[in-house]
Amino acid sequence: MVTPDHPCPGHRSPAAPAKGDPRRRAWWRAVTLVLYTLLHTVLFAALGASTAPAAPAAATRAAPAAAPAAPAARTAPAAAPPTCQVGAYVTDLYGLDVSPRTINADFWLWSVCPSADLDATRRLEFINATQVSQSDRSVEKVGDQYWSQVKVSGTFRQQFDLSEYPFDKQDVQIQVEDSQLNASQFAYVADRANSGYDHAISLDGFEIRDFSVRVVTHTYQTSFGDPRIKHGQQSRYSQFVIELHLDRVDLAGFIRQAWPAYVAFLISLMSYFIWAPEFLTVLAARLGILGASLFSVVLSMRSTSLTGTQFGVTLVDQIHLATLLYTLVGVGCTTYILLSWANPDKRAAVRRTNRIVAWSTTAAYVIANAISIGFAVT
Repeated sequence: MVTPDHPCPGHRSPAAPAKGDPRRRAWWRAVTLVLYTLLHTVLFAALGASTAPAAPAAATRAAPAAAPAAPAARTAPAAAPPTCQVGAYVTDLYGLDVSPRTINADFWLWSVCPSADLDATRRLEFINATQVSQSDRSVEKVGDQYWSQVKVSGTFRQQFDLSEYPFDKQDVQIQVEDSQLNASQFAYVADRANSGYDHAISLDGFEIRDFSVRVVTHTYQTSFGDPRIKHGQQSRYSQFVIELHLDRVDLAGFIRQAWPAYVAFLISLMSYFIWAPEFLTVLAARLGILGASLFSVVLSMRSTSLTGTQFGVTLVDQIHLATLLYTLVGVGCTTYILLSWANPDKRAAVRRTNRIVAWSTTAAYVIANAISIGFAVT
């Protein structure tokens, strides 16, 4: 009889044979080794993704951090160029000529620099000068600064605006620039506190209304062939600008040049009041008066143009042109009357038209003159 304690021969319990079978144990060891190897590989890959690549990530962040260093060097503000304080005192202003558009000036120019080599008065270029001379140069060390000065005399080109002549306002400029160093190498600083002009200056017909000095940076659309500057780039230079603002109130000159036009206006105005029952008998007189008025206006315009103020349309020219137009309207009105007078039914309307034209054109002429003169004076 078979009992649990005495198993049959040939019968093996499932647990017992596995425990003692060497081949099964070897197989399980191989499986375990494979699983361990796979697990180790997976864990190493996982840990490598989170830890080992950390060094490359830091390197890629560091690179951008280092890369902007170069742009920062390019965009950072350049070191400020050395400067000299520059000022001017105008001692005389004369010879204003509207024909070549020039004016003569004498003035002292000085500079205060941190070193003798930087002396700004030794590299002066007068941009708008026709001719210029320098004299009485001096240099003196004052403390740790160098004070230099030079006297300048010259003729300087201007852009005169004569549209309001003889009540015009002119801005006189003298432009000084460093002849060697550009704006990145040197810059002026305006000495406004000590700059000025001699208030005893007497310029024919003009009064000096204001004076100022300022520094600007002028840009040239060229490199002047400098091989250090990339082709097509601009050049910038510091400029010291002296400005005088002039007012002209030449009332006597205005009357002298404008009175012929006003006389012609009065003559033309009188022609509207020349009337008679037989109008044709006075027509010749009326046309003669208007013709004389036109002739006087043309002669007056010719004489004023010979005074050297022929640049554009001046205030005096405007008055003459208005008078010329007023006279031509008078001629047109007289011609209309001549053509319509033959019809007796139209004579009342003709006289009414004559009055309307006379007063309307006269009012327009007076208002236009008042506005033009008012704008010029103010």
